[in-house]
Amino acid sequence: MTSKRAKKVKEASSKAQAVASFSQDAKAAMASAKMDTAPAKPKVGFYGITGCAGCLLSFIFNEDEILDLVNAVDLKAFPFIKEVNPDEQFDFIFLEGLVADAEDLEVAKKLRANAKVLVALGACACTGCVPAYRQFSLKENYEHLLYRKEAHLQDVKPTPVDEHIKVDFYIPGCPPDKQQIINFIKQALLGKAPPAYTSPVCVECRRNGNACLLDQGKPCLGPITVGGCHAVCINGGMECWGCRGPTTDMNLGLMIKILREKGFDDKFIQDRMRTFVGLKLPMLERVIHGEHNT
Repeated sequence: MTSKRAKKVKEASSKAQAVASFSQDAKAAMASAKMDTAPAKPKVGFYGITGCAGCLLSFIFNEDEILDLVNAVDLKAFPFIKEVNPDEQFDFIFLEGLVADAEDLEVAKKLRANAKVLVALGACACTGCVPAYRQFSLKENYEHLLYRKEAHLQDVKPTPVDEHIKVDFYIPGCPPDKQQIINFIKQALLGKAPPAYTSPVCVECRRNGNACLLDQGKPCLGPITVGGCHAVCINGGMECWGCRGPTTDMNLGLMIKILREKGFDDKFIQDRMRTFVGLKLPMLERVIHGEHNT
């Protein structure tokens, strides 16, 4: 591998992860959001662009804590409940969905400009998820579905939000873990950056006493996927599809080798890995063809 290619792969892998990781700027913004609003409550907004709204529901599913939490912050916006113009200034914005049309892009840029801390909420926002799989399909397969009558609905390549704006924090998953959202807000109220979770799903899977699905011949992507989900899919007997994004230290070549040994062909492996995080694995095709193993 050339040094130039190694550098590109390293950069792609670093950006690919949808894990709880703060930049120094984000940490400063977190502290600023707390200090600037004291003693007032921090202004929080939840917004959605193209997506299914399931990630927003994950916040609402915190039934036991949500009322106390809402009393601790100034919840300025939540779809269908409390609509507020995105021109307003916020301390924290949680943005669900991916950029798929001109209006999405406009809203995302506006929210970024008006937020001290912007959190990408869920797989669509963090990795592009299933809608971004379109980029690996022939245009003739979906061109007839494109809507061209309204300018604000003009097509944009489906992409995660960090392709267009700066993201301070990622809460990945399809859907994201409801407790991770609550923990983020609790830490934010204290002016702290939530700790990063970098271990693969396998760690939680073992902790839960689950048998390895790879040993059972199932195409589980747990070894290369960021945990923090409590291995919920494996707990229910389903293999991990990688919706939380790849770990920074993944051994993609070894994962492909294991799946091949289990009898899966390259097309199946490539399609499975691209389903949720294809745009975060730009090296996938090269690794499958043996050009490098990281």
